[in-house]
Amino acid sequence: MTAASPDGHGLWLGDTRLLSEFRLLLDGREPHARGLRGEGGWLAFELVAGDLQVLRERYVDGGLHERITITNQGSSWIHSDLVLEFGADFAAMFAVRGIVRELPPQEGKEPEILIRPSGRRHPLELGPGERFSLVIGAPVGHEAGAWDFDAGLARIRDSYRSWANDCATFETDNSALNELLTQSRDDMRMLLDQYATGIYPTGGLPWFAVPFGRDALFTSSFALPMNPSVARGALRFQAAHQGRRVDPSTDEEPGKILHEVRDGEVVERGLWPHILYGTVDATPLFLCVLAESIDWTGDTALLDELMPAAEAALAWCDTYGDKDGDGYLEYGVGVEARNQGWKDSNDSLTNIDGTDVLRPAALCEVQGYLYRGLLGMARKRPELKARAAEFRRRFNRDFWIARERFVAQALDGSKRKVEAITSNPGHCLWTGILPAARAREVAMRLVSPEMNSGWGIRTLSNRAVNYDPCSYHNGSVWPHDCALAAAGLRRAGLAREAELVARAILEAGMAFADRRLPELWCGGDRVPGSPPDDYRNSCSPQNWAAASAFQMINTLLGLEADSSRGRLRIAPVEMSLWKRLEVTGLHFAGERIDFSVEGERVKVGRVARGIKVDLGSG
Repeated sequence: MTAASPDGHGLWLGDTRLLSEFRLLLDGREPHARGLRGEGGWLAFELVAGDLQVLRERYVDGGLHERITITNQGSSWIHSDLVLEFGADFAAMFAVRGIVRELPPQEGKEPEILIRPSGRRHPLELGPGERFSLVIGAPVGHEAGAWDFDAGLARIRDSYRSWANDCATFETDNSALNELLTQSRDDMRMLLDQYATGIYPTGGLPWFAVPFGRDALFTSSFALPMNPSVARGALRFQAAHQGRRVDPSTDEEPGKILHEVRDGEVVERGLWPHILYGTVDATPLFLCVLAESIDWTGDTALLDELMPAAEAALAWCDTYGDKDGDGYLEYGVGVEARNQGWKDSNDSLTNIDGTDVLRPAALCEVQGYLYRGLLGMARKRPELKARAAEFRRRFNRDFWIARERFVAQALDGSKRKVEAITSNPGHCLWTGILPAARAREVAMRLVSPEMNSGWGIRTLSNRAVNYDPCSYHNGSVWPHDCALAAAGLRRAGLAREAELVARAILEAGMAFADRRLPELWCGGDRVPGSPPDDYRNSCSPQNWAAASAFQMINTLLGLEADSSRGRLRIAPVEMSLWKRLEVTGLHFAGERIDFSVEGERVKVGRVARGIKVDLGSG
């Protein structure tokens, strides 16, 4: 890792870089990379320097831990000089990203590095087959000597095994897909741990915020059948930090769900808020995921516990969230971002001529989230069902573009439709706010060549004047965006179209060298034999991208949960990516369910008393 990299290399604790330089030199040169192996939180980098083989084993657990083993594979003695170089700039993440001015270095601070045997320089005298080993730790708050490499590695591997046991397993006869699903599960484990401890290494720019806003909610929703504990933790954290007062400096308002949590020097110096509430969608999404969690888990105690937070969220939707009293959720110009939906780049909301949109703006998908949230909370407040029905009627009157047979991306501050053709209405399909005929029209356009690149649904039509396949939100492809669209297509009764989108995303993940779904990729047309065009600053791994793989599986399996009646529906779509799928330990109503799928045929294992599995087909 080197601080000179534009990608933010380093070891980070929250938003502060503790280690910015880490190089291994043999006779003044870095060894050449030869291979990489990894599993469950552990990586092994294989390098060579002439006849010297270098193995660097690494894991992160309360800090960075590495064991370096150098072996003489030649037939004669080797004399070499091993030097370790370290540096720490204690840089603020937002300074590295260029969001705040570069802060002066923190004088007098040195990286806390432990080396056994001690010393940053070691002369090597190795005969044929002999080896030299040393262990390095940047333990971040641990006392010197308080850790052991092998014991720590065993502990981290055990934690991954425990996480895997707590998760449902999806095993197919497609080895590449299995690798993608395993990588996605392990990425979620690593990232969830990162967000709990704040410690992580990165070889790519740390663009992501701590996932306590919309990204945590999407991740939680996608992971419910696999591991519902993710949703329980996220919902409880959000309820505990729900807005309590009006603070324009952070966009905090009573009942509002937060957007992100930050720490470090930018917070200590007052350059950035510790908690920022600048998002319009997290509050209605909180209602959606709370209701969906109960559908899957039957945990009515959780609903009772969080109902005060849900009531506060509903109140925010009725008051502060509705800027002009028209019943829709809008955002104006906030503290952090000009746009406060999931497409939060400054140019993600424009008119069809490319001009900016008058604020406040009411995004179509946010209204869909509110509709779904109202229906979900109607289990506690039955009067919300009628309100949801009226809201749905008004939405279809105000957002429908008759000429395009499509949904407007938003209403602007003058209540004019923003007629850009975007992926946002795919989320509306997921929420069920569109009637059947309109849902079908929207669906057909989403899967047409105008929107579907072959690697997923573009965020913006390729006919738009501001279409750019390598932009952040104006033509790129996002896995979580497509996961919601695929679920919406399935909900609309379009199983084949849902399979098309889900397969495209899974195939994209399988096409990347590391079998991993990144945050996004470029939206150019799919070229046979070539992988998707990588987006330069895409965050990889990223939590809602990793979780999207499991949402695609949920959609392809046609899973529908109703824990109040103890009924789980499984209606698989025949899939070219596999002939057989084994599901072990699916979470439903506090129980674990095993079943296998061949084509559209389902064979269910033993089911607990009180649970009924309904089998259907695509």
